[in-house]
Amino acid sequence: MTSALRHNVHSLLYSTTLDIFLAVCEHQSFTKAAKALGLTQSSVSQNIQKLEETLGVTLFDRQVRPIMLKPEALMLQELLAGQFSEIEHVVSLIREKNELKPIVKIGVIDSLSANVAPALIRLLAEQTRQISVLSGISPNIAQDLINREVDIIITSDPLDGVDGLSRYFLCQEPHLLVLPKNSELVDKPVTWQQLISYQRPLVRYSRRSASGRVAETHFARMRMTVPFKVEADTTRVVLSMVADGLGWALSTPLCLLQCKDQLQDVHVQAAPQPSFSREIYIVTRHNEYSGPVDTILAESARELSVSLLPEISSKFPWAVDEMVIDKRALKLAKLD
Repeated sequence: MTSALRHNVHSLLYSTTLDIFLAVCEHQSFTKAAKALGLTQSSVSQNIQKLEETLGVTLFDRQVRPIMLKPEALMLQELLAGQFSEIEHVVSLIREKNELKPIVKIGVIDSLSANVAPALIRLLAEQTRQISVLSGISPNIAQDLINREVDIIITSDPLDGVDGLSRYFLCQEPHLLVLPKNSELVDKPVTWQQLISYQRPLVRYSRRSASGRVAETHFARMRMTVPFKVEADTTRVVLSMVADGLGWALSTPLCLLQCKDQLQDVHVQAAPQPSFSREIYIVTRHNEYSGPVDTILAESARELSVSLLPEISSKFPWAVDEMVIDKRALKLAKLD
């Protein structure tokens, strides 16, 4: 333990009077003890006198230079030194144990950050020395993982083309159709062909986002060309444009719950068949952070099951049956 740390711990656990006593014992001089402690000589003298009065004994022979420790002072010094040595050892063990804990940085997609992040910070505090949670769209946090700016991400982009990563499935959710409230398609069975030929174009998620790429892949698989004029990165902007009658959109329950205040301005219903889904994964570098990953899986599954699914059931009841939460994650959360 460094001398600076020793002094800090010493000052924390011992009274100022005992601190002064030990300094006088060490330096055998009131003047040198005062200088070492940054105190005045009179303050040192007063504290030693107070200690002697409390104990009812004289601790130092002041008639000689350097001053001499009397037997009572030697006994007290030995007792305090032994106790302090034990305390130093315990403090060193505590610090060493804490130093072994990792610093963890987590990236979370926007659609889960508000619900999951607070619980993750609370649960991971015991497993980590320091934790930070960043939110953003999947491509941004994925790049942060590749650049080692974060250690674990919750993402809808599993980064299949990147080597050296471990991927853990968390959940799957369907895409829903979002329409202007005054659309003639509201509450009617709709086909993809009707949407393609609809007078209002698709308001799509940007190709930069994982949601945009998932939709594009679905359209390509269906060999559909879907006209669009506007694209955006965030659900809030997409919903604002649909509410203004600029077009229709496809989004997921978790994305829509981000913007609950806007749901009253749009109409949400089941998407045409065949529908398509978004999958969410926890991704980290291979063989790293297995403990925190299990905690994240468990807490995310718990939040989905206990808080989010009931809300999805209330707002989008037809979508609940298409929600899938990983069985292992549920088991870790003790919800299986």
